[in-house]
Amino acid sequence: MGRTNPGDWHLQPSYTVSLNQDGRKLVGEPEVRMLRAVDQTGSFSEAARTIDVSYAFLWNTIAQIERAIGEKIVYSERGGVKGGRAGLTDQGRRLLQAYSDLDSSVQQFLTGNSQSQMDASEEHLNLSFMGSHCIVVEKLLRRLHDKNPKMTYQVRNIGSWAGLTAMMLRQADVAGIHIFDEEKSSYNEPFVSRFGLLRTCTLVRGYEREQCLMVRKGNPKKIKGINDLTRKDVKLANRNLGSGTRILLDRKLRELAVTRGVDFETLTKQIRGYDSGIMTHSQVATAVTSRRADVGIGLTCIAIDMKLDFIPFAVEQYDFLVEKRMRNPYVREFFEILRAKKFQNEVETTPGIKFLKGSGRIVG
Repeated sequence: MGRTNPGDWHLQPSYTVSLNQDGRKLVGEPEVRMLRAVDQTGSFSEAARTIDVSYAFLWNTIAQIERAIGEKIVYSERGGVKGGRAGLTDQGRRLLQAYSDLDSSVQQFLTGNSQSQMDASEEHLNLSFMGSHCIVVEKLLRRLHDKNPKMTYQVRNIGSWAGLTAMMLRQADVAGIHIFDEEKSSYNEPFVSRFGLLRTCTLVRGYEREQCLMVRKGNPKKIKGINDLTRKDVKLANRNLGSGTRILLDRKLRELAVTRGVDFETLTKQIRGYDSGIMTHSQVATAVTSRRADVGIGLTCIAIDMKLDFIPFAVEQYDFLVEKRMRNPYVREFFEILRAKKFQNEVETTPGIKFLKGSGRIVG
C-alpha cells in the first residue's frame, strides 16, 4: 500500500482554551456554556435543562468557580409575582469576555486571520502595543519614534482585558491596563497574579489618570454626576466591554443601584446609550462633540484637548505589562522616556495625569 503525502490528509488545527488558576482549569468551554445558559434563560433550572445537565451539577460548578476567584459571578433572586430569577454579575460578564477574547485570538491565530499577526507591511515591526487607550502612550511612542526614526510600531486600542490576553498569547510587547480589583482594593496587580502572568511577564508602574464625565461646553444638560445618567433626556457614550473605563463605570453604577434600592440590570436599562461600545476615549469625546451623545466617560486630559467641559469622576492607576526579561531594546527605551523628568513635566502641563515616584519602574 503506497504512502500518502501528509499534505493530502487535509488535517485541520483543533484547540481548546481555558482560563486557569494555579495550574488548574477554572473556566473552559463547558463552564462557559453554563454561564451563557444562565444569562440567556435567567434561571438555574432552565439553564440546566437547556444544556442537558443536572441542576446540582450546574450549581456546584458555578459555586466552585466563585470560591476559587473569591467573587460572585452569578446572582439569584427569590420569589416575587413572576418567581425568582438569575443572571450574571459584572464579574461573571468580565469572565465571559476574557474567555471570548482568548478563544477569538487563538482561533484567529490558527486560521491566519489574527489582527495581531504581521501582514506583509508589518514584517519588520519593532514594537507592538495593545491594551487600553491612553493619550500618554501616544506621546511616549511619538517621542520614541522621534529618537528612532526607522523604528516601526503598531498600537491596538483593544481594552485592558484584551491587553492581558495579548500578553498571554505573546502577541504584544507592551500592554496598557487599568483594572480595579474590588476585593483587594487595588489596580492591576491582583489580576496579573490571578491569571498566572507573573511567570512570563512583569508589571511596570505607570501613572495616575483622572477620569471624568465629558459634556459639551456650557454643559447644556446641566449634568452634575452619575445620578444624571438615568435621566430620559440624557444619552451616554459608553466604552466597550472589557475596557477598564467600562469596568470603572459599572462599579460606580453598582454603588448607585444599592443606594437606590434596585438591581444593577434595572438601573442600566434606564440609561440611554449604556450598551454602546466605543473603543477609545477620543471617540467618546467626538461622540459628545458631535451631539451623538450628551455625556461620555473618558480621560480629563482628552476632554480638555477636545475643548469639552468635564466633571471629575475618579482617579485610577494605569500600568504596563511587558515580557519579563524586556529583551526588546525599544521596550526598555519606552520606559526610559517614561521615567524622564523632562517628559513627565511636559505631560503634566495638561491636568488629569500624575506621575508617581515609581513611574517607569518594575512593581514589587
